[in-house]
Amino acid sequence: MHLKRTIPDVEIAAVSEFLFQLLTGSVDRLPTETLIHKFWAAFEFQQTQTAEYLACLRKHQLTQVNCYHYTKAYCGSRFGEKPRERIEQCRRLLTNEISTAAVGVDRTTARMFDDYHSCIQSHRRRVDANCTGVLRKAIASRRLRATKVVRTTMESMRPLLSTLPNLRVIHLVRDPRAVALSRNRFDESGRGIYTKNIRNPESPMVAEASLYCHHVTADIRSRLALERDFPGRIMSVRYEDVVANPERRFRDVYKLLDEPLPKVTLGQMQKKAEDGQAKNFTTKWQDKLTYKEAVTIVRQCPEFYRLLNITADEP
Repeated sequence: MHLKRTIPDVEIAAVSEFLFQLLTGSVDRLPTETLIHKFWAAFEFQQTQTAEYLACLRKHQLTQVNCYHYTKAYCGSRFGEKPRERIEQCRRLLTNEISTAAVGVDRTTARMFDDYHSCIQSHRRRVDANCTGVLRKAIASRRLRATKVVRTTMESMRPLLSTLPNLRVIHLVRDPRAVALSRNRFDESGRGIYTKNIRNPESPMVAEASLYCHHVTADIRSRLALERDFPGRIMSVRYEDVVANPERRFRDVYKLLDEPLPKVTLGQMQKKAEDGQAKNFTTKWQDKLTYKEAVTIVRQCPEFYRLLNITADEP
């Protein structure tokens, strides 16, 4: 398995383009998958400002769309299930950069992609006819716009910082030991498919932490370079620090935005941080990971701790 996959430039650019269209409210140029993704419903309580859009999706039965299942057998469900060459071919076929005829796939495979594109086109027509205007209005009505992106990279931020002078970036990181525990206790979508499919891994915890460290240290290096080029527009935050002292961290965030911190917002954030403290989110790994697992992770992630200037025995 390709444990340390390098993110191709084409993906970095695509993420930048997607975020640009989202933040500027160019809904018509957003991917169809974005407009009808199941996460609109799964995380509705974290997206209260788009409640009307979700209501529209539900009204028109657009919350459980899954066009990708047509090509799952050929392309896999996540990176790592298929060889890199197949993944790249699927990307180009899914985005219509190439045709199935040009690739020369068999008739069954060609039908998979035909069905996928038909599904996407059908649902695009429905969402555009009924709901995209609602989302456009919701975005346009907000002076401050924020989005949480989990699987992007800091390299995708450079074009955005260059073209959006008011953009501010918050880079949130977490201790690899806690990340490994969280991912392995979550469902399949939260785990790296690379680590899931490693044969006879020394430990799923160690494998997952190593994958996280590989990507997050690259992001930290990129962020440090971006901070030199875009001073005052990027902030690094440790999850552990947010839970330990939420008010200070939240005030830092609004200082970065040059905005006053609303009391209602501060109260909501403090409540969430208190929930994290009560559930021991920052220290639970100390009870759940074996001593060997914890030590091995630290030894495999030295650059992470060095770049953040923290010692591995910190929570």
